[in-house]
Amino acid sequence: MGVNGGIDRHERLLEIVNLVYEIEDRQQMLAALFEELRRVFVFSSGVLLPIDPACFELQEALCFDCPAENSSPYLEHYAALDPYVLRGPASFDLNRTVRLSDLAGARELARSEFADFMAMVPYRHALAAVCGFNGQPLAAFSVHRSGHRGDFTADELATLDSIAPHLGRALGIRRLLADPAQREAVGLLAFDDRGQVLFMNAAARRIAVDGTASLIFAALPPKGPGVVCLDLRRYRVGRLPWRAASLLTSVEYDASEAGFMHAVSGRSGATMVRNWRDAQCLGAKLLIVGVVPFQRRVDVLTRLEKYGLSRRESTITVHGVLSGLANAEVARALCISEETVKSHLREAYRKIGVGNRQELVVRVLGLEGEVLPGRGEPPVGRPPARS
Repeated sequence: MGVNGGIDRHERLLEIVNLVYEIEDRQQMLAALFEELRRVFVFSSGVLLPIDPACFELQEALCFDCPAENSSPYLEHYAALDPYVLRGPASFDLNRTVRLSDLAGARELARSEFADFMAMVPYRHALAAVCGFNGQPLAAFSVHRSGHRGDFTADELATLDSIAPHLGRALGIRRLLADPAQREAVGLLAFDDRGQVLFMNAAARRIAVDGTASLIFAALPPKGPGVVCLDLRRYRVGRLPWRAASLLTSVEYDASEAGFMHAVSGRSGATMVRNWRDAQCLGAKLLIVGVVPFQRRVDVLTRLEKYGLSRRESTITVHGVLSGLANAEVARALCISEETVKSHLREAYRKIGVGNRQELVVRVLGLEGEVLPGRGEPPVGRPPARS
């Protein structure tokens, strides 16, 4: 059955858009969305898989007319073989719908282990969109059709295209309402084993400006998290494990360099990974790195200004004390004399009411509940420092 025409179709789409925003419970909203969408065109099942924007991984699916128990094997195994996932994030045009048949044909799918998962659901045709808000991918939304029916039409694709931006926006708004004091987005980078950047999300592009991604790579210790200072801010950097549910599995890899990635000529999907072993090989080549700003450092410059420091004094204090650099290193970085650095630091110590670097770090980056003195006033319980 094709898309209903005219006013009826338009009204049904408006109904779907309205319920996407109006129903607060996500599970209820999705059930109502799928029910209403089925009145517009025929499909056998549907799913929504939330995406964790901090690591670009798919999460537990919300299923409609398909077995919920299929979610675990998909996330733990089959996602790494899914043609939609193998497009890589560079190909994700947020809130735009793609047909499965435009990514891989019947022959390519039949030669892949992913065909086993399609038989479990079951389905043969699919429409899917990565829904997002403010540049962040928040969920993968898809509908399926069994093999005895024809593929989805261009009109049906356009219908989902008209709904996807609203779904992305509604999910984004729910996320903001759930956490009004939402932390800054996590920077996410993918490197190859030589340190070459393969992918950066929007947050990472804001953090790693002017080619500073190499500093992030260099700051990674052999084990555990590391710390890097970029543009007067400190960030915690750490490795993230590759999992089958990662949307970064095939990021920027050249199919000609990996013999197990098979080109699909004439299709926008470009590559197929046919089995789990090959998917693991791809994952092993990736170094996925998260970059998180230290929450206590978000307001460091503001805190220093409350002590009465000038902008220049604050800059030198951040470079020289909070970043752990020697006076000579700060002087070279800022193209000033070492004596000028010492002079500014002495003035900073005086205004903050401390006698050395260690006391300054404790004072400025100490307990979150510490009450800052008024502008230019000495801390309570410490006599004013002498000039």
